[in-house]
Amino acid sequence: MLPKKQLIVFKGILVFFLLTAATGFAEETAYDYNHGLGKLSLRSQSPAQSLRLTLPMIIPGDIKPGWETHISLTWTNVWANEADYLLDYEMSDTLVTVAYGFNTRFGLALGFDNRKYFGGAMDGFIQGFHDLFGISQDGRDEVPKDRKVIQRYNPQTGQLLSETSASEMNNNGIGILLNYNLAHGSKTWPSLNIYGVMRYGLKSASIFKDDHPLDYGFGIGLAKRWSSKWYTYVATGYTLYESCETREPAPGVKHLKFEDNALTGLFAISWHYTPNFSILAQYLYSEAAIKNIDGLDEPSHEVQLGFKWLMGKCGLLEFALIENIITMDNSPDFGLHLGWSYKL
Repeated sequence: MLPKKQLIVFKGILVFFLLTAATGFAEETAYDYNHGLGKLSLRSQSPAQSLRLTLPMIIPGDIKPGWETHISLTWTNVWANEADYLLDYEMSDTLVTVAYGFNTRFGLALGFDNRKYFGGAMDGFIQGFHDLFGISQDGRDEVPKDRKVIQRYNPQTGQLLSETSASEMNNNGIGILLNYNLAHGSKTWPSLNIYGVMRYGLKSASIFKDDHPLDYGFGIGLAKRWSSKWYTYVATGYTLYESCETREPAPGVKHLKFEDNALTGLFAISWHYTPNFSILAQYLYSEAAIKNIDGLDEPSHEVQLGFKWLMGKCGLLEFALIENIITMDNSPDFGLHLGWSYKL
């Protein structure tokens, strides 16, 4: 019998191809009938997931015929306070992509991603927000603001075993993505696509022995128009990581064990106020990236709320707020996202 993860992927692929076959009997419409303005171009900002390839969620319409550029900056705050560790930092996630659609079905994209960890300016705002609404600070107000630290403790005694600057997690890489739209869909059936990603690490977090990992991922996406104003988008993917060997930790600190593969999923709903302006709510699920640290060994759940604005010849602007739900340690406490796409 197949392992559980592989069985889930196999079932998903089977359902995918059954749906694809069904579209062959559907009525014809314009190839972009189900696209709308699309989802928010956001990947996971969770602590462990952000150290390697973070699989993008690609749907039909993300790569259009012709040339297009995309630039985005995501700024998040992370606070995770447990008996054996404390994470207190902020991260900027920059992504620059150039895409080319050969036609309405096949396209590719080349991208550069860079994650930088620092002590930023969100702590005061978040603490004030918590005070205003009576939300627990969970120890935030007991330490200095604007730190960029990762601390490890003895959970029995509370003794500090190590303290590392969060900047040691800085990482970046280049990647290539190939996308193929299997079916354009119709008024009844969704558009469907498959895609594959390969990322070469230019710089890895200092915790890893290999500074230039080569990671792979693949996924499927669906886009469905329900009316002139309502659209839904769904994507799921599977990532395969190269060797995740880590360096020896400080004495007494538990050695981190990273997963070799992971599932990711996205659901988004979009309301088009006008044909050029949409309001979106997205839910992003990312399977755990670490095996043996409480909190970090759980999946992350991120909610993203924002809008997309097609500004004519000035391009497509998107903005979003990011919040964590369900598991607080393994997802950003709060975040802001700004992106801009321009069709050449």
